[in-house]
Amino acid sequence: MSAESARRCGWSSHLPFDAAITPNLRRWVTGDDGSLTARLVAASERFRVARLLQRPLRPLADEWQALGQGDRTPALTREVLLICDEIPAVFAHTVVRQRHARRDWPFLRGLGERPLGGRLFVDPMVARDPFQFARLLPHHPLRQALQRVLPAMGPVPMLPARRSVFRRGDGVMLVTEVFLPELLSRPSPGTRAGAIARIKDRGPVFTRTAEAKR
Repeated sequence: MSAESARRCGWSSHLPFDAAITPNLRRWVTGDDGSLTARLVAASERFRVARLLQRPLRPLADEWQALGQGDRTPALTREVLLICDEIPAVFAHTVVRQRHARRDWPFLRGLGERPLGGRLFVDPMVARDPFQFARLLPHHPLRQALQRVLPAMGPVPMLPARRSVFRRGDGVMLVTEVFLPELLSRPSPGTRAGAIARIKDRGPVFTRTAEAKR
């Protein structure tokens, strides 16, 4: 890997300038530390989650330390697409130490195609660390996982991503979100009050009603 590749794929406390990241896309990536799911719901007529996998896997080389693990022992891994109006907008990758999943995040195993944000942001016991940001090139393992599902993403030179650690009790959960080209032009709203409360108990497809649009 070249020095430039390593620099662009490395995680940082801020998202560096990149001409490929439009002002609107930057607002999606860096704006509002609340629920991304709620923002996507507010920006869509129809929102849904497509679960790609959920099983124990070895954490990526840049993940296991963030989980507080001493090695790359398999962790419960969940990958989903967040889909706005039938267009994939975000690829989300979540890893949790398996003993923490059973004890501190028990809802994960039954989450199915419901959004994770609908559970995290209504739980007062959950705390979130500051974001880290990266610009992922095609060789990054998350890009390769995405490209297996969406081959059209292969030629895209760079995709911005962010990640953060959630804590509940002693449990640590690392959530990474990769922002897809759909969000270059889809207007980025602020999180609407009560949006997560509305989606928490809904089924896998959320269609905005007239009341939700107001």
